[in-house]
Amino acid sequence: MFKFQIEFKYSVPISKTLTLGTLGPSGTSSEAALKYLISQIEQEKIKEINVLVKLFDSFIDLQQALKNEQVDLALVPHAYERINEFYMQPKFDLGFIFVCPTPVYGLAKRKDQEFKVIGSKIVTHPAPLPLLSELLPLQYSPQEMTVELVNSTSVAAKQVHQGLADLAITNEKARQYYDLEFVSIYGTIPMSWSVFYKKPAVAYV
Repeated sequence: MFKFQIEFKYSVPISKTLTLGTLGPSGTSSEAALKYLISQIEQEKIKEINVLVKLFDSFIDLQQALKNEQVDLALVPHAYERINEFYMQPKFDLGFIFVCPTPVYGLAKRKDQEFKVIGSKIVTHPAPLPLLSELLPLQYSPQEMTVELVNSTSVAAKQVHQGLADLAITNEKARQYYDLEFVSIYGTIPMSWSVFYKKPAVAYV
């Protein structure tokens, strides 16, 4: 069996306050992975640092925040379709890669609404969209509904909660947060994550 090890390359700032950012709002799989990462940092008791969390509406906003040094570290899942923009950004460097499964994913609706497929509107982040055919009853097809893409699984759950959509592909954290119920469950998704930081400015003499 192959064994690999990668060390966390980021230096703790002098202020001893480490600001971590990822996709929000609260309830995303990214936030769950970030909490796992923080638990590992706190176990190490690295210089007794204070950890702050910032959640962003999109990974594009997160990327800009890292450029502007509004966050020290940016957590991005490898399922993000534009993660190459983090890897290929000359000002960024890769600090760490780790594996952390997502919360349980499923198809959710409001508790006071009937479950229907034909003519319904479903919202989802682009990444879990391929799960739709697995989540629908066998007699139904995704072509029988309107699919709208949103920025996160948590936003999807929020829109169903607000009555703006009938169904959402979302995770267990967001389902609980917005008081929805699953009509079908897929399960957890094995996921790898990258942690990026901004390269320090080079001082020329």
